[in-house]
Amino acid sequence: MISIIILSVLFGQVATRITPNDLSCTRNNGTDNVYSSTAASCMNVMSDEYCRVAYIPQTPFDLPPAEGNDEDRPLMCYTLGTATPSPINYDARTVAIANCPKTCGYCCLTSAYKCNNLAYPRVNCAAVTRAMCLSPIWRQILAEDCPAQCGFCDLNGCIDLVVGCENDSSICHTSGMEQFVNQNCRRTCNKCSVATQSPCSGRK
Repeated sequence: MISIIILSVLFGQVATRITPNDLSCTRNNGTDNVYSSTAASCMNVMSDEYCRVAYIPQTPFDLPPAEGNDEDRPLMCYTLGTATPSPINYDARTVAIANCPKTCGYCCLTSAYKCNNLAYPRVNCAAVTRAMCLSPIWRQILAEDCPAQCGFCDLNGCIDLVVGCENDSSICHTSGMEQFVNQNCRRTCNKCSVATQSPCSGRK
């Protein structure tokens, strides 16, 4: 029995459950509280390297918060205590949300997720997946109808259809790329006044 426990610890099979003191960005799967699809679906404001150093996992075997897992957040994300459970320190949590929301599993508490979806959307917002949020076919519709599901609340409906436009803003001024930019990189290139073409228009 002791050897089984030792092996479980060595291979990370003994998981720390999410503290019941802070169930932000979680859902109950019928057995345990696990992180929701919007818990870690954003980028850290600070670098990932900084966040890993600032918010050290409770044990070397702990995984970072991710959709569907139940690893506890690093303590510094939500408390000044030294053991689980510890009372929430709201100043510490506010700092974590502002700087390292992905590392701490707090993406759903950022302004990008704090708005209302349309009352009568064209798609069922509850059924929207992360892949749909990244898809050029769906992104414009979701930015307009289901912004809170994809973290598009700060975009006011204007979005880059292609993920990664912001990685090379020189594309905005490249000769011969005007049509591509107007269709796919409206936010990065300040083309929000340009209407987007339906993804399926022109197809037979």
